[in-house]
Amino acid sequence: MNSRARFVAVARDEHRVAAYRKRAYALLLMLYTCCLRIDSLLNARVEDLGYDKGHRVLLLEKVKGGGRKKKPIPPVAWDALMDYLEGRTTGWLFCTASGGQLDEPAVWRLLQSLAQRAGLPLRGAHGVKGDAVTHALAKPGARPDKVQQWADHKDARTTQLYNRRRELLDDSPGYDLGRDIASALEHGEA
Repeated sequence: MNSRARFVAVARDEHRVAAYRKRAYALLLMLYTCCLRIDSLLNARVEDLGYDKGHRVLLLEKVKGGGRKKKPIPPVAWDALMDYLEGRTTGWLFCTASGGQLDEPAVWRLLQSLAQRAGLPLRGAHGVKGDAVTHALAKPGARPDKVQQWADHKDARTTQLYNRRRELLDDSPGYDLGRDIASALEHGEA
């Protein structure tokens, strides 16, 4: 199991407090699959969930830059969110057991605990966003402009700062070009 899947599986199955597993799983999936800023997610309310043009969406107040933005929610995250909400239709999207707003220090502690249980380097919400951007950019055919938009970055350089693969030698385009040249030479296409 890769490290991303392990991190999510630990949230779903091994959170030390069984009563909070659904919340941990839904929160981690929302951060990861929607590439959200933690402050935007924690300020979201259940009433901000909706449906638009065939997509389940979360209407966010954009903390950075102001305004509102619709973020599509992938089915796996939507299902986890619905399981966590258990029919709740009002209040903070992610809340404490008493219904209060979940805060960033609590999310930080949660993510540290999950990473430790998964045997992964410690990370906070910002690290989860970096993992998501890196994963998205590593996909075959990834479009950096789409990843930039998804991550809510105004500048492509910001998106690249999150890309942990940018300095990996394995990702050098030279390897693909070299294979193309070698193949052309082998087949007498030179």
